[in-house]
Amino acid sequence: MRVPYLRIRQKDAEKEIDRLKASGEMLRDFRIRREGEWVLVPVKHSEETSDFEENPRIRMDHVGSFERVADFFVIKEREGWQEIIKEIEKKQSPRAIFLDSGVEGTFRIRKLQRVYGTGQPAGIHKENGLRYHIDLERAYFSPRLASLRTEIAESCTRLTKSGLIVDMYAGVGPISIPLLKRGLRVLSIDVNPAAVELLGQNMRLNKVKGNAIIADSNGVYDCLRGVEQVIMNHPTQSLPVTQGIIGKMKRGTYIHTTYISNRMDRIEFDGVEVLERKTVHGYSPSSSLFYFLLEKK
Repeated sequence: MRVPYLRIRQKDAEKEIDRLKASGEMLRDFRIRREGEWVLVPVKHSEETSDFEENPRIRMDHVGSFERVADFFVIKEREGWQEIIKEIEKKQSPRAIFLDSGVEGTFRIRKLQRVYGTGQPAGIHKENGLRYHIDLERAYFSPRLASLRTEIAESCTRLTKSGLIVDMYAGVGPISIPLLKRGLRVLSIDVNPAAVELLGQNMRLNKVKGNAIIADSNGVYDCLRGVEQVIMNHPTQSLPVTQGIIGKMKRGTYIHTTYISNRMDRIEFDGVEVLERKTVHGYSPSSSLFYFLLEKK
Protein backbone atom coordinates (compact mmCIF):
# COMPACT_ATOMS: atom_id res chain seq x y z
CA MET A 1 0.00 0.00 0.00
CA ARG A 2 1.26 3.50 -0.82
CA VAL A 3 1.83 5.62 2.33
CA PRO A 4 3.94 8.65 3.40
CA TYR A 5 7.47 7.94 4.62
CA LEU A 6 10.67 9.54 5.93
CA ARG A 7 14.14 8.66 4.63
CA ILE A 8 16.61 8.39 7.55
CA ARG A 9 20.33 7.59 7.49
CA GLN A 10 21.01 4.17 8.97
CA LYS A 11 23.31 5.52 11.67
CA ASP A 12 20.49 7.74 12.98
CA ALA A 13 17.65 5.27 12.43
CA GLU A 14 17.29 3.77 15.91
CA LYS A 15 17.09 7.16 17.64
CA GLU A 16 14.70 8.63 15.05
CA ILE A 17 12.42 5.58 15.05
CA ASP A 18 12.13 5.77 18.85
CA ARG A 19 11.25 9.47 18.55
CA LEU A 20 8.61 8.79 15.87
CA LYS A 21 7.06 6.00 17.95
CA ALA A 22 6.91 8.21 21.04
CA SER A 23 5.25 11.06 19.13
CA GLY A 24 2.69 8.74 17.51
CA GLU A 25 3.88 9.82 14.05
CA MET A 26 5.11 6.40 12.92
CA LEU A 27 2.71 4.09 11.05
CA ARG A 28 3.24 0.84 12.88
CA ASP A 29 0.91 -1.06 10.56
CA PHE A 30 3.60 -1.08 7.83
CA ARG A 31 7.05 -2.63 7.67
CA ILE A 32 10.16 -0.44 7.71
CA ARG A 33 12.23 -0.78 4.53
CA ARG A 34 15.97 -0.38 3.89
CA GLU A 35 17.63 0.98 0.77
CA GLY A 36 21.42 1.01 0.99
CA GLU A 37 22.49 3.40 3.75
CA TRP A 38 18.93 4.70 4.14
CA VAL A 39 16.05 3.46 6.27
CA LEU A 40 12.54 4.22 4.97
CA VAL A 41 10.06 4.67 7.83
CA PRO A 42 6.27 4.84 7.18
CA VAL A 43 4.80 7.93 8.90
CA LYS A 44 1.50 9.82 9.03
CA HIS A 45 2.73 13.03 7.42
CA SER A 46 5.29 13.47 4.63
CA GLU A 47 5.39 14.85 1.10
CA GLU A 48 7.07 11.63 -0.11
CA THR A 49 5.10 8.41 -0.59
CA SER A 50 6.02 4.86 -1.54
CA ASP A 51 4.71 1.31 -1.40
CA PHE A 52 5.16 -0.50 1.93
CA GLU A 53 4.23 -4.02 2.98
CA GLU A 54 1.62 -4.28 5.70
CA ASN A 55 2.51 -6.08 8.91
CA PRO A 56 0.91 -9.54 8.88
CA ARG A 57 -1.17 -8.86 11.98
CA ILE A 58 -3.10 -6.06 10.27
CA ARG A 59 -3.06 -7.25 6.66
CA MET A 60 -6.53 -6.78 5.21
CA ASP A 61 -8.32 -9.86 3.87
CA HIS A 62 -10.57 -7.87 1.54
CA VAL A 63 -8.08 -5.70 -0.37
CA GLY A 64 -9.83 -4.56 -3.56
CA SER A 65 -13.23 -4.43 -1.87
CA PHE A 66 -12.57 -1.04 -0.31
CA GLU A 67 -10.74 2.23 -0.91
CA ARG A 68 -9.03 4.51 1.59
CA VAL A 69 -9.58 8.20 0.81
CA ALA A 70 -8.04 10.81 3.14
CA ASP A 71 -9.03 9.56 6.64
CA PHE A 72 -12.13 7.56 5.65
CA PHE A 73 -12.94 4.34 3.79
CA VAL A 74 -15.35 3.50 0.98
CA ILE A 75 -16.57 -0.07 0.50
CA LYS A 76 -18.53 -1.46 -2.44
CA GLU A 77 -22.04 -2.69 -1.74
CA ARG A 78 -21.74 -6.43 -2.25
CA GLU A 79 -22.28 -9.69 -0.41
CA GLY A 80 -20.41 -9.67 2.91
CA TRP A 81 -19.88 -5.92 3.18
CA GLN A 82 -20.78 -6.02 6.89
CA GLU A 83 -17.75 -8.24 7.53
CA ILE A 84 -15.51 -5.81 5.64
CA ILE A 85 -16.66 -3.01 7.98
CA LYS A 86 -15.68 -5.10 11.00
CA GLU A 87 -12.24 -5.80 9.54
CA ILE A 88 -11.56 -2.15 8.68
CA GLU A 89 -12.75 -1.02 12.11
CA LYS A 90 -10.50 -3.54 13.85
CA LYS A 91 -7.34 -3.09 11.78
CA GLN A 92 -7.37 0.48 10.43
CA SER A 93 -9.06 2.76 13.03
CA PRO A 94 -11.03 4.80 10.46
CA ARG A 95 -12.82 8.10 11.08
CA ALA A 96 -15.73 6.92 8.96
CA ILE A 97 -16.77 4.19 6.52
CA PHE A 98 -19.17 4.75 3.61
CA LEU A 99 -21.10 2.19 1.59
CA ASP A 100 -20.87 2.81 -2.17
CA SER A 101 -23.97 1.83 -4.15
CA GLY A 102 -22.64 3.02 -7.51
CA VAL A 103 -22.09 6.16 -9.59
CA GLU A 104 -25.00 8.37 -10.67
CA GLY A 105 -25.59 11.12 -13.23
CA THR A 106 -23.53 13.14 -15.69
CA PHE A 107 -21.19 14.27 -12.91
CA ARG A 108 -20.53 10.63 -11.85
CA ILE A 109 -21.27 11.25 -8.17
CA ARG A 110 -21.01 8.23 -5.91
CA LYS A 111 -24.16 7.20 -4.06
CA LEU A 112 -22.78 6.91 -0.51
CA GLN A 113 -24.24 6.00 2.85
CA ARG A 114 -22.25 6.40 6.07
CA VAL A 115 -22.32 3.09 7.92
CA TYR A 116 -19.66 3.79 10.55
CA GLY A 117 -18.10 6.79 12.29
CA THR A 118 -18.74 10.49 11.82
CA GLY A 119 -18.46 13.29 9.29
CA GLN A 120 -18.69 13.56 5.51
CA PRO A 121 -16.77 11.77 2.72
CA ALA A 122 -14.36 14.67 2.37
CA GLY A 123 -10.81 15.55 3.41
CA ILE A 124 -7.24 16.03 2.24
CA HIS A 125 -5.96 13.01 0.32
CA LYS A 126 -2.23 12.47 -0.28
CA GLU A 127 -1.05 10.85 -3.49
CA ASN A 128 2.43 10.63 -4.98
CA GLY A 129 3.74 13.48 -2.83
CA LEU A 130 0.84 15.83 -3.66
CA ARG A 131 -2.29 16.77 -1.71
CA TYR A 132 -5.86 17.05 -2.94
CA HIS A 133 -9.11 18.40 -1.53
CA ILE A 134 -11.57 15.53 -2.00
CA ASP A 135 -15.34 15.67 -1.55
CA LEU A 136 -17.06 12.57 -2.89
CA GLU A 137 -20.51 14.13 -2.49
CA ARG A 138 -19.52 16.77 -5.06
CA ALA A 139 -16.95 15.22 -7.42
CA TYR A 140 -15.70 11.78 -8.43
CA PHE A 141 -12.32 10.50 -7.25
CA SER A 142 -10.79 7.01 -6.93
CA PRO A 143 -7.43 6.33 -5.24
CA ARG A 144 -7.20 2.99 -7.08
CA LEU A 145 -5.90 4.81 -10.17
CA ALA A 146 -2.88 6.41 -8.45
CA SER A 147 -0.32 4.21 -10.23
CA LEU A 148 -1.99 4.71 -13.61
CA ARG A 149 -2.02 8.48 -13.11
CA THR A 150 1.73 8.37 -12.44
CA GLU A 151 2.30 6.35 -15.62
CA ILE A 152 0.24 8.80 -17.68
CA ALA A 153 2.20 11.76 -16.27
CA GLU A 154 5.48 10.04 -17.11
CA SER A 155 4.31 9.20 -20.64
CA CYS A 156 3.13 12.78 -21.22
CA THR A 157 6.50 14.09 -20.04
CA ARG A 158 8.38 11.71 -22.33
CA LEU A 159 6.28 12.50 -25.40
CA THR A 160 5.79 16.28 -25.04
CA LYS A 161 7.45 18.74 -27.40
CA SER A 162 6.17 21.78 -25.46
CA GLY A 163 2.71 21.52 -27.02
CA LEU A 164 -0.64 21.71 -25.23
CA ILE A 165 -1.95 18.76 -23.21
CA VAL A 166 -5.73 18.61 -22.76
CA ASP A 167 -7.07 16.73 -19.73
CA MET A 168 -10.62 16.22 -20.99
CA TYR A 169 -12.22 14.84 -17.82
CA ALA A 170 -9.93 16.44 -15.27
CA GLY A 171 -11.99 16.01 -12.10
CA VAL A 172 -10.22 17.42 -9.04
CA GLY A 173 -6.87 17.38 -10.86
CA PRO A 174 -4.96 14.17 -9.99
CA ILE A 175 -3.49 14.05 -13.52
CA SER A 176 -3.42 17.75 -14.41
CA ILE A 177 -1.58 18.84 -11.27
CA PRO A 178 1.34 16.37 -11.55
CA LEU A 179 1.77 17.54 -15.16
CA LEU A 180 1.76 21.19 -14.10
CA LYS A 181 4.34 20.31 -11.42
CA ARG A 182 6.54 19.03 -14.25
CA GLY A 183 6.26 22.38 -16.04
CA LEU A 184 4.00 21.16 -18.88
CA ARG A 185 1.23 23.17 -20.56
CA VAL A 186 -2.15 21.79 -19.54
CA LEU A 187 -5.77 22.74 -20.22
CA SER A 188 -8.07 21.04 -17.71
CA ILE A 189 -11.75 20.58 -18.58
CA ASP A 190 -14.64 19.13 -16.59
CA VAL A 191 -18.40 19.39 -16.94
CA ASN A 192 -18.90 19.38 -13.16
CA PRO A 193 -18.55 22.92 -11.68
CA ALA A 194 -17.78 21.49 -8.22
CA ALA A 195 -14.92 19.42 -9.64
CA VAL A 196 -13.41 22.49 -11.31
CA GLU A 197 -13.78 24.44 -8.06
CA LEU A 198 -11.91 21.71 -6.17
CA LEU A 199 -9.34 21.58 -8.97
CA GLY A 200 -8.65 25.30 -8.46
CA GLN A 201 -8.23 24.72 -4.72
CA ASN A 202 -5.85 21.86 -5.42
CA MET A 203 -3.76 23.97 -7.79
CA ARG A 204 -3.32 26.53 -5.01
CA LEU A 205 -2.67 23.81 -2.42
CA ASN A 206 0.12 22.33 -4.56
CA LYS A 207 1.45 25.74 -5.69
CA VAL A 208 0.91 25.38 -9.43
CA LYS A 209 -0.85 27.59 -11.96
CA GLY A 210 -2.95 26.23 -14.77
CA ASN A 211 -6.01 26.82 -16.91
CA ALA A 212 -9.28 25.07 -16.06
CA ILE A 213 -12.71 25.50 -17.63
CA ILE A 214 -16.21 24.17 -16.93
CA ALA A 215 -17.45 22.59 -20.14
CA ASP A 216 -18.64 19.42 -21.81
CA SER A 217 -15.29 18.23 -23.17
CA ASN A 218 -16.94 16.15 -25.86
CA GLY A 219 -18.72 19.22 -27.21
CA VAL A 220 -15.81 21.67 -27.19
CA TYR A 221 -12.88 19.52 -28.26
CA ASP A 222 -13.17 20.40 -31.96
CA CYS A 223 -12.82 24.11 -31.03
CA LEU A 224 -9.32 23.55 -29.63
CA ARG A 225 -6.15 24.16 -31.62
CA GLY A 226 -2.51 23.18 -31.20
CA VAL A 227 -3.22 20.11 -29.08
CA GLU A 228 -0.27 17.73 -28.80
CA GLN A 229 -1.64 15.17 -26.30
CA VAL A 230 -5.11 14.32 -25.02
CA ILE A 231 -5.99 12.53 -21.79
CA MET A 232 -9.37 10.78 -21.94
CA ASN A 233 -9.70 9.13 -18.53
CA HIS A 234 -13.44 8.35 -18.70
CA PRO A 235 -13.55 4.52 -18.69
CA THR A 236 -17.35 4.18 -18.62
CA GLN A 237 -17.83 6.30 -21.74
CA SER A 238 -18.97 4.29 -24.76
CA LEU A 239 -16.33 3.37 -27.31
CA PRO A 240 -18.21 4.99 -30.24
CA VAL A 241 -18.27 8.35 -28.41
CA THR A 242 -14.54 8.15 -27.66
CA GLN A 243 -13.87 7.08 -31.26
CA GLY A 244 -15.87 10.06 -32.57
CA ILE A 245 -13.68 12.49 -30.62
CA ILE A 246 -10.49 10.76 -31.74
CA GLY A 247 -11.69 11.21 -35.32
CA LYS A 248 -11.51 15.00 -34.87
CA MET A 249 -7.88 14.96 -33.73
CA LYS A 250 -4.99 15.97 -35.95
CA ARG A 251 -2.42 13.51 -37.18
CA GLY A 252 0.36 12.84 -34.67
CA THR A 253 -1.75 13.57 -31.59
CA TYR A 254 -1.03 11.23 -28.67
CA ILE A 255 -4.10 9.94 -26.82
CA HIS A 256 -4.13 8.44 -23.32
CA THR A 257 -7.48 6.71 -22.82
CA THR A 258 -9.11 4.18 -20.50
CA TYR A 259 -11.95 1.79 -21.13
CA ILE A 260 -13.83 -0.89 -19.20
CA SER A 261 -14.51 -4.04 -21.20
CA ASN A 262 -15.09 -7.75 -20.94
CA ARG A 263 -11.69 -9.45 -20.80
CA MET A 264 -12.55 -11.57 -23.84
CA ASP A 265 -13.58 -8.64 -26.05
CA ARG A 266 -11.21 -7.30 -28.67
CA ILE A 267 -11.02 -3.51 -28.31
CA GLU A 268 -10.18 -1.72 -31.55
CA PHE A 269 -9.79 1.97 -32.45
CA ASP A 270 -9.97 3.36 -36.00
CA GLY A 271 -7.31 5.64 -37.48
CA VAL A 272 -4.71 5.19 -34.76
CA GLU A 273 -1.62 3.18 -33.92
CA VAL A 274 -1.77 1.42 -30.57
CA LEU A 275 1.55 2.21 -28.89
CA GLU A 276 0.71 0.63 -25.55
CA ARG A 277 -2.09 -1.48 -24.07
CA LYS A 278 -2.28 -2.70 -20.49
CA THR A 279 -4.74 -4.07 -17.97
CA VAL A 280 -4.99 -1.67 -15.02
CA HIS A 281 -7.10 -3.78 -12.65
CA GLY A 282 -10.14 -6.01 -12.49
CA TYR A 283 -13.48 -4.23 -12.50
CA SER A 284 -15.91 -7.12 -12.10
CA PRO A 285 -15.68 -10.93 -12.28
CA SER A 286 -15.74 -10.75 -16.09
CA SER A 287 -14.40 -7.27 -16.96
CA SER A 288 -11.28 -5.15 -16.46
CA LEU A 289 -10.14 -1.55 -16.78
CA PHE A 290 -7.75 -1.10 -19.72
CA TYR A 291 -5.34 1.73 -20.57
CA PHE A 292 -4.33 2.61 -24.13
CA LEU A 293 -1.65 4.95 -25.47
CA LEU A 294 -2.60 5.79 -29.06
CA GLU A 295 -1.15 7.93 -31.87
CA LYS A 296 -3.53 9.45 -34.42
CA LYS A 297 -2.69 8.53 -38.02
